[in-house]
Amino acid sequence: MLSPIQTHAYEQQSIARALCAGCSKQLEPDETYACGECINEWLVYRDPNGDIANDDIQEQ
Repeated sequence: MLSPIQTHAYEQQSIARALCAGCSKQLEPDETYACGECINEWLVYRDPNGDIANDDIQEQ
């Protein structure tokens, strides 16, 4: 059975091995599922109204 110190070390190593869901790069400590670059890219593609890309702006 692992000691508390060994358990903590294993947990920290597991977190350090986490990879980005989009590009498989190793995540930074403040990232959980995806790296900042992939999240920024996904935000642009998920913009249904074109607000970020300024698509189809109609002047009134």
